[in-house]
Amino acid sequence: MARADLVFAPRYEYIRGKEDELANRLIVKGKLNSNLGPFGVFVEGFGEFEANEDQAFIRKSPSRGYLQEAYFEFKLDSFYVRVGRQAIRWSEMWSQPSLDVWSGRRWSRLFFDPFQDQLTHPTGASFSYARESWSVDLVGIGETAETTYPVPVPDFKEDKNTSFGGRVKADVWGFSLSAMTAQILNVNHYGVTANYAFEQAVPKFEYGYIDDTTLPDSVKSDRSFGTLGMDLFLGNWIVLPQVTYFQVNSLMKSEYQTSYYISAQWNPNRHDVFMQVYQNVSTKDLFVNASYGYNWTDYLTTSVFAQNYQGSDGGLYDMYEQITGGYVVGLRLEMTGSLPF
Repeated sequence: MARADLVFAPRYEYIRGKEDELANRLIVKGKLNSNLGPFGVFVEGFGEFEANEDQAFIRKSPSRGYLQEAYFEFKLDSFYVRVGRQAIRWSEMWSQPSLDVWSGRRWSRLFFDPFQDQLTHPTGASFSYARESWSVDLVGIGETAETTYPVPVPDFKEDKNTSFGGRVKADVWGFSLSAMTAQILNVNHYGVTANYAFEQAVPKFEYGYIDDTTLPDSVKSDRSFGTLGMDLFLGNWIVLPQVTYFQVNSLMKSEYQTSYYISAQWNPNRHDVFMQVYQNVSTKDLFVNASYGYNWTDYLTTSVFAQNYQGSDGGLYDMYEQITGGYVVGLRLEMTGSLPF
């Protein structure tokens, strides 16, 4: 039996910084999900129309279309294969670094977009086989995900190189465990995750190790990180705290950093309150976001939000602070609708 769902979602945003207008834009999102027996096709993207051309230049976000995902899928019992541009996310954490090694980020657009629109995805093939208590995932990538930064950071032209990886997941005595390995542009990634689901809390652990084989021995370095987090379900509240400790080792020295992240969402009835705080205490980076939305109908939502950016030493958050003046306020009007056929 054939079925298709077409989703159409226009969104208007007006955003101001401390002194200047930062965005006056219309974003039109679309999604198509169609199935015919074991075969399926999925396409998602959005078009942006920005009235403030100066800010669009700084954010490298011209008025054009952006393809998020577009893949063909075949499912049969416990096996599936997907071919095309697709989201491959193996981490359950929300800040960097993480084991979300296949995704790129639109750092050039600051944090104005919802999280799912900030990500970019690779193009390739993925295979999965799942049983009741374990699963295996294999990935082959022909085009890596693009990452962009705001002006004045130049665009990086990465070498096109086939990437591949695999993951094994298993449920053991109530624990959900996984181990993964990947090679992306000659950089080796290794990682493990573990979590345990209580009724109202899911504590999580993630560890990753990165070995860059492209560097000569004289400057060769490796990186590692560990993250402790938890998903808390408290009535209408969902709270996600986490702390990440990571280090960079070279022949001359080792550098250490610690970051903290927490988000909280409260959505009773038609209200939607969202707050998040990220801080890297080593680099003095700080991001704070708070928003309130009201769902007038199932198809219309209005929301207001405020953000604060702080950084130092010419880093990414320092650039954000200079672009915005440190403080941001915004208005968002969003419509959604779907047409099954």
